[in-house]
Amino acid sequence: MRSISLLSSLMMRRISLTSALICSLLAHATNYYVSPSGNDGNNGTSQATAWKTIARVNQAYTFLPGDKILFERGGVFRGELNLATSGSQSQPVTVGAYGTGAMPVIKGSEVVTNWSLHQGNIWRASVTSGKVDQLYLGGQRMTPARYPNTGWLRTSQGGGTQVQSGDLTQPNGYWNGAVMVLRSSSWSFDTLLVTSYANGTVNFSSPTYNLGSDPWGFYMTGKLAELDSPGEWYYDRAAQQLYFWPPNNGDPNNQTVEAAVYLNGVICSWQNEHFRVENIAFRHQRKAGVLNNGASDVTVTGCDFQWLYHGILSAGTHSLYSGNTFRNTYATG
Repeated sequence: MRSISLLSSLMMRRISLTSALICSLLAHATNYYVSPSGNDGNNGTSQATAWKTIARVNQAYTFLPGDKILFERGGVFRGELNLATSGSQSQPVTVGAYGTGAMPVIKGSEVVTNWSLHQGNIWRASVTSGKVDQLYLGGQRMTPARYPNTGWLRTSQGGGTQVQSGDLTQPNGYWNGAVMVLRSSSWSFDTLLVTSYANGTVNFSSPTYNLGSDPWGFYMTGKLAELDSPGEWYYDRAAQQLYFWPPNNGDPNNQTVEAAVYLNGVICSWQNEHFRVENIAFRHQRKAGVLNNGASDVTVTGCDFQWLYHGILSAGTHSLYSGNTFRNTYATG
């Protein structure tokens, strides 16, 4: 009887300690607020002391199970949020919204300012990100400078790392360093960096996926000299200069021009688990609105994905993506 009583006492003590631990974890779960009117010098733990930027959220780095990162509805936030610590099954780390009105928007773009006139109707501005995948004016996607301005050229033959086309009549070397966007099969497109060009023959370093004898379509891009129509743009990565011909021939300093520079919106990091992303709008990400980079138990629900490459890109396990809206994605939802 004495041993049974002792065992019972030990079990009760273990249950009490476990309950105390759970209560302790729940008690320490914190809501963090992010607002366009916030201040990164605040502690972020109330609406009155909200942070301002995603960069400040990332500085916190470590979030505990049950913590919530809440963005103010109606606000726009730019950058890439990295979730690098796990939640728990019953208390995930959550990214969500607070307040009333439209969903908060996490954008992968930055507003381009300080434009100067380059020549004619073409303007120039410095963008130091080293990469611009898309350009938007007033929320509308602009066109990379290309040849031809509309439609497609045709291949005559090619394969591997070479394509021939009678539609290319420019002087030898003209397309060196440019990019060919090629429909290499009935189901795929390749983006190919041109290493050399002569007499209608284009060579590139990486092979096409499955180019056969069919006269698939292509166009050329990635060359400033082809910026010759309203609405076109070109980014010189080496010089970190962005060139743009506004479609209305207006001054871009008086308009909202946004360049897609960030890869992802929210990253659920590798070997972490138990995340929830809800009621957020994602725009302009170069890679994905939400990247599940090998995490498990990730839920994404009630989100809106538009004008980005992938909506959700997942390499994780045991995850749920439901009730989301996908529009104008360049790759997959």
